[in-house]
Amino acid sequence: MLNEIYDYSIDSEQTNTSEFLNNCKQIIREKIGSTSLKTVLGLKNRLKLYPHEYGELDYLFRKSELLNIRDLLEIIYEIDVYKSISFAANKNGLTLPTFTNKPNCFYAQEIFHPFLENPIVNDFEFVVDRNICFITGPNMAGKSTFLKAVSISIYLSHLGFPVPAKSMETSMFNGLLTTINLSDNINKGYSHFYNEVLRVKYVAERINQVSNIFVVFDELFRGTNVKDAYEASLAVITAFSKLNKGVFAISTHIIEVSDKLSDNSSVFFKYFEANLVNEEPQYNYKIKDGVTDERIGMHILKKEKVIETIEGAI
Repeated sequence: MLNEIYDYSIDSEQTNTSEFLNNCKQIIREKIGSTSLKTVLGLKNRLKLYPHEYGELDYLFRKSELLNIRDLLEIIYEIDVYKSISFAANKNGLTLPTFTNKPNCFYAQEIFHPFLENPIVNDFEFVVDRNICFITGPNMAGKSTFLKAVSISIYLSHLGFPVPAKSMETSMFNGLLTTINLSDNINKGYSHFYNEVLRVKYVAERINQVSNIFVVFDELFRGTNVKDAYEASLAVITAFSKLNKGVFAISTHIIEVSDKLSDNSSVFFKYFEANLVNEEPQYNYKIKDGVTDERIGMHILKKEKVIETIEGAI
């Protein structure tokens, strides 16, 4: 192995290597060619070693040059990690994001959910000087999947990994807070709605402590009645819109909230649509500008003949 990595370090044909790889090659040459490990280079073409040579190499690897061996292994591990990331990125259509000093910036071209076999891509950008994206759309139109794709991209980008998009530019956020598929807490006696309230409170506290956080709420306040959900959503979104300490992507079924937020200069609107074709809902899973008032819940209920099934049991 030492011979192989040394040959790699002196390979003159690789002219387009990065600064990182060039530094690795230099360290490899120094650790092997300028130490007692260079003894190994002379054994490259030997098919068999003498018994005393095994003992000498054992002492070399485990005693006299142990620290250099450890350094070389660390380099190999690091190169292997980057190579694996590069392989995964190329295989899955991922790309490295670009970070910017611009505040509250997020732009993704052809972003997608990486766990879907045939994902639909979307372009998405936070509007300048508007920190809240209000997303509407009927059931199964793609809101939750889209928010998960955005959350995954933010998370991976801040770990230094490639993201599921053709290109992406983002600010450096101090945190990512998501509320997706929130449930009740039977052990603490908390209802779904109470858990939502506590989550919103936690987000507010974190923003006051840290600021510059990316926040995702999927179906805000769906754990209570429509009237309370409407009033609570409007109050919370209005309050968050007054903060310049982060960005918010919020989805909801309660489209009436958008009427009250239409004059809010901190909010911009996106939606996913569904069309009925031959009495069947069709989804394109593409995000668009504006608000939708489409409702297909009752259509799905009728299509599945739920009422007839209930009445048939009477």
